[in-house]
Amino acid sequence: MTSRFFVENDFRSGTVSFSGPEFHHMVRVTRHQVGDTVRLFDGTGKEADAELTFVTRHAATLNVSKIETVPEETGPRLSIAIPLPKVSRAGWLIEKAVELGVANIIPIKTARSVVDPRSTKLDTLRQNIIAASKQCGRSRLMTISPVVEWSNLLKKECAGMGIVVAHPGGASFTEALVKESLAEAATNAKSKKATSTPEIVAVIGPEGGFTVEEINQAVSEGARLVSLGPRLLRVETAATMMASVFIAAQLSD
Repeated sequence: MTSRFFVENDFRSGTVSFSGPEFHHMVRVTRHQVGDTVRLFDGTGKEADAELTFVTRHAATLNVSKIETVPEETGPRLSIAIPLPKVSRAGWLIEKAVELGVANIIPIKTARSVVDPRSTKLDTLRQNIIAASKQCGRSRLMTISPVVEWSNLLKKECAGMGIVVAHPGGASFTEALVKESLAEAATNAKSKKATSTPEIVAVIGPEGGFTVEEINQAVSEGARLVSLGPRLLRVETAATMMASVFIAAQLSD
């Protein structure tokens, strides 16, 4: 498989200069040399093969072939709303979410959240997204929304979407439930004359769980409570499980 590298700016056919962290990865880590062909992508669906033609200590020159646009993945989308854990665990969460095709991560603040994701942390997580996309062959970068308060998530951010909230005592989160939730989201979108792709927002609470007030608010706003089994899961494990069930539901169609 051809090695993939991310290009954020100046992505065009012809001769381009390549520097910074991606240059370091290309030349110092994976040790590509003049004459090698690599694959470049910009995270918006544009990709191209490029031949390495010249290398200095701090930059490389590449000859970029015709740029192609990779079609967007069809089918329903999954967003995960979650209080982000500490840095090392958040990086793992982001990596797996990218590999499993999650469309968007929505960091949320709840009554029992313990980590306040500052902008610097979100910037670090974006680098995790790029690295995971390079590895798994994803053409479009998963997005991370701005941090949102719990009440705003329910009232504004997820309007018209199917919302499922992981909470003990809810219905089992199965492939059948995913399909049912997507059908409801599609019906809601149709009633509002929206043309967007059906989407589920899978909501995971903090390590201490949601408060009674937060759960009551979720139910009153039309969210469905779902169970992830008998064991207490870390937030990143819960997110991976929900993404895996979502994928399985699509594959079983």
